[in-house]
Order: sequence, then structure tokens, then C-alpha cells
Amino acid sequence: MQDVHADLGTEADTLAELVREHEEKVLLPAGRVITGHLAELTVVARRVVLSVEGEDSASAPSITASGTLGDAVLGWRSEHRKATELLAAADGEIDWPGGPVRPSVLAAALLTAVFARGQDIADVLGVRLPRNDSVGHVAYYGVRTRDDAYTGHGPPPAAPFRFELTAPSGTRWEFGPAGAADRVTGPAEDFCLLFTGRRPPARLAVTTAGEATRWAELARTRHNPFWTSEAD
Repeated sequence: MQDVHADLGTEADTLAELVREHEEKVLLPAGRVITGHLAELTVVARRVVLSVEGEDSASAPSITASGTLGDAVLGWRSEHRKATELLAAADGEIDWPGGPVRPSVLAAALLTAVFARGQDIADVLGVRLPRNDSVGHVAYYGVRTRDDAYTGHGPPPAAPFRFELTAPSGTRWEFGPAGAADRVTGPAEDFCLLFTGRRPPARLAVTTAGEATRWAELARTRHNPFWTSEAD
């Protein structure tokens, strides 16, 4: 996988360009929905900036989904660039809800937010976002936060899962012990769409076995503070 900080910039550029390409063709109701997703990304990026700077991330102001799509893109990209640059230069763990995290992990969380909201925007526009191996960082974050899906549903399983995911390039990514009975297998993009709640398991080419089948149902409905500022 490429550097997560570089991918943060590249994926944001791709999403911004997608919105700009359709800006003149989007009708008002759809435009408001897209502006809302961009406002959400702006809040998340702002929270990252505050955390890296040692401030309380919860103090990030709400951003109203108003104005033109162009203005919304500019506002988000400005905040996202600050977050990306600060994360790349950060040294040591960063305070975040749930406990301190490494800068690279927080960068993966921010990239997960871009992936999830980018999918929302693509769905509104009726287009498909191009995906590349940057989804590996998102997949890693989904694997790392496996236990979050069990919040409110009892303790998570003690044994690790086996994840076998295929990158868009065809590369195979593996996480967890090879002999684990609880398994998740399939395209990395589909896995990311699943754990971010953007697609139900039935619509994805993800295969699960054992406890991982229950996890897949729980994961798609969770509310994860790492990549959203409000409950979806």
C-alpha cells in the first residue's frame, strides 16, 4: 500500500473533481444532500485538526449545509488539507475519542470518512467512484476497529478473525491467523462498503463464516465516532 498521507490527498482530489464535474448538472434537492455530506467531512477534518493541535475535538463547530456546491468543496478541501498536513508532520500519539491513536491510524480514519461520504455523494450523482489500492487503508481501519461493532451487543469475541481481502489491483491482503474459524473473504472495496454501512451484505461479494457473519450484520449499523461527527 502507498503512504496513507499521500492517499488522503489523492482521494480527496478525486472526490472534489467528481463534484465539480457534476456541479452544473445537479438539481437543488440533490445539491443540498451533497453539500450536507461535504459539511460532514469538513467537521470531521476540523476535529482532526483540533486534536493534532492539542485542543478538544468536540469543540469543532457544526457546519451548516448551505451555499453552493463549489463553496462547500472549497471549505472542505481547505480543512482537509490542514488535517492531512498536520497528521503527516505529527510525532507521537494523538488524543481522540476512544483513546490516543497514532497519526497513521487517525489518517486511516479520516480516509475512511472520505471513502464513506464519497460513496454517499457518488450514489446521489448516480455514478461510480474510481477505486484503487488506497482502499487498503480503509480496510485496515475496518479490521482494526472490529470490536466497535459489538458496542451495545455484548462483549466482542476473544479470538481474532481472519480477513482475506482482494485489492482493486488484484493484490491479496491478509489479516489475522490463517487457521481462524471466523473469517471474512472478498473484494476489499466490498468489505469497506460493508463496515462503513454503505451497502448491506446481500449486495456485496463478501463471504463470512462463524462469528464473522454476525459481526457483518452489526458492523453495517454501528455509529463510529472515528469517521462521522453525528449518527448516520
